[in-house]
Amino acid sequence: MDYNDFSERLKKTLNSLNGRFDDDIAVYVTHEKNETINPDNTKTTEISYNYIFGNDDKETIINRIFIILYNIASIKDHLKNSLHKKGISANVVEDEINNSLHLQVLIDIVNQEKHGYPLKKTNRSNKNPLIIGACQVLQTSVPARVENSVSGLMFTPSGIQLVGDGAQKIKIDAEITDGDKNRLFSLDELIETSYEKFLALALKHNCC
Repeated sequence: MDYNDFSERLKKTLNSLNGRFDDDIAVYVTHEKNETINPDNTKTTEISYNYIFGNDDKETIINRIFIILYNIASIKDHLKNSLHKKGISANVVEDEINNSLHLQVLIDIVNQEKHGYPLKKTNRSNKNPLIIGACQVLQTSVPARVENSVSGLMFTPSGIQLVGDGAQKIKIDAEITDGDKNRLFSLDELIETSYEKFLALALKHNCC
C-alpha cells in the first residue's frame, strides 16, 4: 500500500466500513433446545428454542467500532496533505469539521479513546459523545425496485431458514449520545455521514 496515495486511503477506509456487516449468519446464530421431562418420565410435547444473533463480546464489538472510526478520522490528515500538495489551505478541512456535528463527534470520540473522557482541551462538538448499546443484531432487507418482495426467517426445530427475496446480515449496531445520554444519531449515521462528507470534500478539490 502506498501510504501517500489518498485514493488508496479512501478505498481502505471504505472497506473497513463494511466491517460492520457479515453475510455468514450461520457463524453467529446459535439455538438451544430445551425439553421438559414430565413426572411420569415422558417428555413434554412443547419445545422452546433460544436464538442468539451474534456471538462477539462487548469488548470485541467496541474494538471493531473503533477500527472503523479511526479509519474515517484518519482521512482528515491525509486529506490535508493532499490539499497541501495542490497549494490549497488545509483550513478547508477544519472548516468542514466545524460546520458538521457528525465530523465533530467523530473526532471527539476518537480523541476521547486516545486521551480520556471527557476531553480536557479540544472538544470539537461540546457534546462529550458516548457510544451506547453496542451489540450485534440481525438485519433483513429486500431488493430495491422489486414489488411485493419479502425477507424473513422461519424458526424450525433444526434451526433457522431464510425465506423470501431479500438478504440477511449480522451487523454491529449502537447509538451515539451526548454526555447526558441524549440521542444524537445512530452509529450507522455517524459512520456513513462522516465518510460522505470527507469524500465530498476530496472530490470537490480533485484529491481522488
